[in-house]
Amino acid sequence: MKKTVIITVDTEGDNLWKWDGLTSISTDNVNYIPRFQDLCEEFGFLPTYLTNYEMAMNCNWVEYGKKKSKLGLCEIGMHIHAWNSPPYYQLSKKFSGNPYITEYPNEIIEKKVLEIVKILEERFECPISSCRSGRWATNDAFFSSLVKAGIKVDCSVTPGLDLSKIQGYSINCGNDYSRYKREVIEIFPGLLEVPMTTKVVRCLPKGSIKHKIKSALIGTEMWLRPIGKSVRDLVVLTESVEQEKVDFIEFMIHSSELMPGGSPYFKNNDDIDESYRIMREYFSYLAKKGYKGEKLSEFAHIKKEGL
Repeated sequence: MKKTVIITVDTEGDNLWKWDGLTSISTDNVNYIPRFQDLCEEFGFLPTYLTNYEMAMNCNWVEYGKKKSKLGLCEIGMHIHAWNSPPYYQLSKKFSGNPYITEYPNEIIEKKVLEIVKILEERFECPISSCRSGRWATNDAFFSSLVKAGIKVDCSVTPGLDLSKIQGYSINCGNDYSRYKREVIEIFPGLLEVPMTTKVVRCLPKGSIKHKIKSALIGTEMWLRPIGKSVRDLVVLTESVEQEKVDFIEFMIHSSELMPGGSPYFKNNDDIDESYRIMREYFSYLAKKGYKGEKLSEFAHIKKEGL
């Protein structure tokens, strides 16, 4: 069985975890993306840069991303943070989180999706056919808007995980994906879903004794991303998913996590270097196991032919 690794990068502004909703969003992390691209190219992996509005406005990223895309070394896709993607629409604040795209009226969802896809296609001079929603939020109105915008594949679903208790802005509910399977499906007419590699796994992760005991007994939520992870954690998740006869894995990182101070998780150069050590060792593990890199849209196209 051919084994595929899909590398996805939520390509967005700096440290949005601390954004106050008032100040402008910086995009300095664009200067740190080439190091990650070089790492992917070293192993023959083809990252998909799911790009949001503020990054689409950064000329340096557009120039670099366009060049690599035209060389076939990456894909440019769409990432949407509803609160910062035009057109502007004011919601009534009731909770402490940033807005989910699903909080907006259906006609506003459609306008926002159509606008960001138009901007990306004009700026990067290429078709945009892949997407991930900000904060992993989806509904039928969002999916319908993606299809109207020409998007062929979404990757917002996190199988096995219940995100419904994570607050939004005007609603107190994210998505519950706990019943979704780790497989490619047509999630909406004309739209494929290639889900993120996530799972509740029983293991002994980093952390307190209490956390380790809880994880061993009832499991811990694991994401195929490098934050707070050892190489062993990533390998454990990979091997657990492989036991389900799944022929792909989907790795993700935020572009801001490639920059010192760009996220709460990597505060300095040492943190970044440690993250790269983990990613290099994990990518090497995947290459030795025979995993081949594929762009998100190309993988979805191949899978669609088999559905």
